[in-house]
Amino acid sequence: MEIQKTRSNSKKQIITAAFENFVVHGYEGASLSLIADMVGIRKASIYTHFSSKEALFLELLQQAIIIECDYIRTCFAEAGDEKLPGEAYCYALKKQYSHSVSLRFLIRMAYAPPADLIVAITDGYFRYIQVLLQQIQSALRLIDLNEDEVTLYSDAYLGIIDSLTVELLYDQSFYERRLKALLFLYQNTLQQSLLKQN
Repeated sequence: MEIQKTRSNSKKQIITAAFENFVVHGYEGASLSLIADMVGIRKASIYTHFSSKEALFLELLQQAIIIECDYIRTCFAEAGDEKLPGEAYCYALKKQYSHSVSLRFLIRMAYAPPADLIVAITDGYFRYIQVLLQQIQSALRLIDLNEDEVTLYSDAYLGIIDSLTVELLYDQSFYERRLKALLFLYQNTLQQSLLKQN
């Protein structure tokens, strides 16, 4: 039983170190030797848990998707009576990016995927976006919009998240300004649509 517990702890430590290594160095630059050094094990010990660098990477991708999809669901569930559907997640995104290595990993790999893993990354990122889409659609359905409008504003919302994500990835100095401008446009357009119906 003790051996199993040690293996489990080692695997968790490898995953934690690997997340940081892949975020900093990308797939091509990530090093199993460096990951092993960070954990304090021999490189060969990584192969006890993962058959290859690619297998480790794919495990990280799956974990990142699960963690970040759960975060999206939690953020929308806790938003309560926000006046603008999806606003809470927009405000939480920057903080989540700075605190969550799994989000940094997911975003970096989605925007600069290694050529050999494009399909796996695209499929995974699509699952993440689908959860976000489902959450914003559910939030928009709570206000008085028809299905065409729900689709329209959901797509606009995804565009906002996309824009904010690019700011997080490349230069966070304009994040707050971009967030304020995009939410202003989103809110005004949504309010005009609701006023037309009344």
